[in-house]
Amino acid sequence: MSTRGYVLDTTVVSEVARGDLPLITMLFELDERGLQLMVPALVVAAVAAEMGGGDETGFLPAVRGIARLEHGVYAPLGGFDDALELGQAAARLSHKRLWEDAHTVMLARRESADILTLDAGRWSDLELDGARVAEIADPDE
Repeated sequence: MSTRGYVLDTTVVSEVARGDLPLITMLFELDERGLQLMVPALVVAAVAAEMGGGDETGFLPAVRGIARLEHGVYAPLGGFDDALELGQAAARLSHKRLWEDAHTVMLARRESADILTLDAGRWSDLELDGARVAEIADPDE
């Protein structure tokens, strides 16, 4: 378990957006333990696109809710240096480059946080430049 916190990847944010209550409850518990939960802007964009792009999908309140927890953080790109760092992270992800994954890795490295995922296999062949991955077991089990 991370001692600093977690950067939520697209698998986690996508399930939060779909209203996965056991997962949302687990994230609340992590927040209560004082662990930072970062929601990358590019992950939000990817999930919004996946769900059709409109607010009518109902996902924004749940995802915004995680970012508004006491230890929740919405993580935008802050400027030119962030864009350069994002590009460097994307370049290291090789042929499987997705900008939302690069943003996740960039934040995990910068904040010394773990990448929180429902599917560690999606990260296994990527160069994470020291970032660690923590896989959530099925909260329903």
